[in-house]
Amino acid sequence: MRTIVVLALAGLLAGCGGSGVATETHIQIEKVPVRARCPDKATYDSIKAGRPRPLRELPMPATADERVAKTAAQLGRYEAAGGWSDQVVAVLDRCSIGEDLTAAP
Repeated sequence: MRTIVVLALAGLLAGCGGSGVATETHIQIEKVPVRARCPDKATYDSIKAGRPRPLRELPMPATADERVAKTAAQLGRYEAAGGWSDQVVAVLDRCSIGEDLTAAP
């Protein structure tokens, strides 16, 4: 008897689950331009080879004046017009927009 009452109540409540309003689902796919992989291996190797050696890898100059001169020269290699930092920026600027990053290289 108890089972019949529970089943009857469950049947009545089952009709309350739906709202009676139809729901539509729309899927919209958009292609978004992304930066391409860059630089390629040859360009990367070329830029990496042209990088000035860090001061920490060079022998320490004997005098303070020599240290200042070496530091200024090293900074010039990085920041001078056409220096290493400009070369890196130029390579990154050549990266094209719109290629798919998931595509195999």
